[in-house]
Amino acid sequence: MLLWLVDEDGHKGEPLLSALVTVGDRQMHPRFPAVAEQLGWTCPASTRPHTAWSYEVLKVHQHWRHRR
Repeated sequence: MLLWLVDEDGHKGEPLLSALVTVGDRQMHPRFPAVAEQLGWTCPASTRPHTAWSYEVLKVHQHWRHRR
């Protein structure tokens, strides 16, 4: 699956690039939580998956902005 392949070679501690793979009008891919969990990502307790995904998207943007 594309979501898993995007991050399979990622480094520990880096945000998941697969969070940027969306459906429809830039909405979270419905398989993201399951795929991300297989990659070692966990949704913080008492946080909705969509909120955690939005934060992961923000972390990806910040991470790559500062890598230039």
